[in-house]
Amino acid sequence: MLILPNLATMAKPHSPNLLQALRHALWRREHWTAIAIGLLAAPSLPVIAAPPQAWARTPTTNTLIKQDTAAPPVPTRPVNLPAPVTPDDSGIIDLRPSPSDDVGIGQLRPTLEPDPDSSDSSSGASWLRDIALPVYPSPESEPWGWIIHGWLIPNNSSPLAIGRDAAFSMVRTGQPLYTFPVLELRSDGWFRFQYTPAGVAWAHVTHLDLGTVPLAIEPWDISMKDAAQVEFRRPGLSQPMRLEPRSTAPLQALVGPNSIIQPLDLDGDWLRVRVTQPAQGCMPLPGSSVAEGWVRWRNEADVPLVWFSARSC
Repeated sequence: MLILPNLATMAKPHSPNLLQALRHALWRREHWTAIAIGLLAAPSLPVIAAPPQAWARTPTTNTLIKQDTAAPPVPTRPVNLPAPVTPDDSGIIDLRPSPSDDVGIGQLRPTLEPDPDSSDSSSGASWLRDIALPVYPSPESEPWGWIIHGWLIPNNSSPLAIGRDAAFSMVRTGQPLYTFPVLELRSDGWFRFQYTPAGVAWAHVTHLDLGTVPLAIEPWDISMKDAAQVEFRRPGLSQPMRLEPRSTAPLQALVGPNSIIQPLDLDGDWLRVRVTQPAQGCMPLPGSSVAEGWVRWRNEADVPLVWFSARSC
């Protein structure tokens, strides 16, 4: 199994050296602009079908989309495309970012809602079976290949089955859904996303609906609000919970590390939560209490201070 190279460092995406590097690879933010595009998106996602001109703003998501730039043409799909295959989740590395890791501006995800009781394209990484996305080393380069039907297919090279022949790194933002962190989104529609521990690729928002399951870029504030459970990224420290969503509001309580934190609402950089503490895993301990209040979920640099819990209570 391969962990794949960083496409953004590939100067000549079609060279034999690239393909050799792929075969022998070893294991191993403009201020965010919220955007989501997908022609067949589920209503619960902030998804916009882009009209051809000018700028558009949606009052519900405060989304800016620059629509007057030329979209790249859709590359030719790989010839002799293999039958769709469901990625092997054993080859998906669960990225659990440390407090210092850059988690970008949001996530690249399918527009279908995950079903915990289903093994179809809405759960795990199996949604990769039903997408088609051309990927690039940079916005100025020729396409490098495709992520398509559960395969990674470099140009002029053999298909690699995701999770079996090629390891991917993804984040688990909802049980049991795996998604890609989007590190950067430009106003011309190009976005950069992480797909291995050290590897990134570029794609364009006009290519998000080329598969049977369309994709969307969902900003972290939407994701955090809809999360079943979150935890602070700096473990072991108690965090203030306030009566109102501002730093000068009265302190309501300190949220300890052994807590169940469930999001209820969002106001800018603040998340209203229901906190049960103390708890052991998903089990409240004797004498535990439940309180609701506001915690800061991201700092002044738009870096998330909380992350999605590895457990779902």
